[in-house]
Amino acid sequence: MIKKLRKRFSIAAIFSIFVTFTVLMVTINVINYHKIIENADFILTTLKENEGYFPAFGKDQNNGRWSKETPFESRYFIATISEDETITTIDMAKIQAIDITQARNYVKVVSSFDKTRGFYQDYRYIRYKENGNTVLIFLDCTRSLDNWRTFLEASCLVATIGLIISSILIVFISGRIMKPVAESYEKQKRFITDAGHEIKTPLATIDADLTVLEMDGVSNEWTDDIHVQTKRLADLTNNLIVLSRMQETQKPEALVDLDLSKLVSTVANSFDARAKMENKTFEKDVDENVHMKGGQKEIEQLISILMDNAFKYSTENGMVRIALHQKKKIELIVYNTTEFIAKDSLPHLFDRFYRTDQSHNSQTGGYGIGLSIAQAIVQSYKGKIEATTEDEKSLSIQVEL
Repeated sequence: MIKKLRKRFSIAAIFSIFVTFTVLMVTINVINYHKIIENADFILTTLKENEGYFPAFGKDQNNGRWSKETPFESRYFIATISEDETITTIDMAKIQAIDITQARNYVKVVSSFDKTRGFYQDYRYIRYKENGNTVLIFLDCTRSLDNWRTFLEASCLVATIGLIISSILIVFISGRIMKPVAESYEKQKRFITDAGHEIKTPLATIDADLTVLEMDGVSNEWTDDIHVQTKRLADLTNNLIVLSRMQETQKPEALVDLDLSKLVSTVANSFDARAKMENKTFEKDVDENVHMKGGQKEIEQLISILMDNAFKYSTENGMVRIALHQKKKIELIVYNTTEFIAKDSLPHLFDRFYRTDQSHNSQTGGYGIGLSIAQAIVQSYKGKIEATTEDEKSLSIQVEL
């Protein structure tokens, strides 16, 4: 259990760091990219408003968006297209990165676009009408985009390295963090086991002394009740010890080839008399030749617990059904009708001492620990156990092995 808790803690912490790094990295790079677009559009708008030229530098004109060096650093070319879609002029005076042929290709491609602004390769463009002609201004953003791509690669690398280092530290530190929890859990399990063994001795003594008194003629309803309650307490103690040991080892007993079909049928048949005595409908649907590797004692105990639970909590004159099917996995299903069971109580059915209705404790004679043992058995086989209800008037325990 502690190993699973440590694993879950590590995964949750690593995932949280991964999400944090990803969000930060994406946010920073998106902001940088939009900043490039914003600056490029400001320059293109300035050129559009000044007939393809930068105005004289002044704070009132540029609002602090560009410096005196911006006109010399900006590389762009301007193309004019007539109404008959013929390229009339291309001003290449402010660019050397491409030749006239490449510029014509850029103009032809972008002139077919519907957008008035956008990117074509590493060039940001703006398109507008002037004196009946279409004007296209292309601004070279290669340097800005290259810097952005370099920063993107660097941020991804740094984030990856940071995630790896953080993951190693989390895995290492999680052991220290979980150490007090592990020690407390081990003490709890030892306490249950030790206390169980200590309780068993006085219980046996009480029962033996009571038997001697009865042999001397002291026998009445009070001595009978003491016998019953002593047995209940002894059974509960034994179940707690079994559950503690199973949760401690989390490993099944020696595995042998089991004829699960035969085992389920044998255990189910032992409840026939109980079904008749309690006037309950008992149905069996067991596939033949279902085999598995497992411990007979554990699997038999699992089936018995589920069957006993179904009969205890089924309605008067109700129905109990057990089914075994071989699909992708082995499926064991135990179904029973019940007076009422809330859907929100289903996840708690496998908790120790949990009961859906506390007023039924004395009637059923159960300890509220059987399904916890069943869950421990299933988990030792790396299986799955789940409780479901369709109408809150029935309960189905489904086991996959």
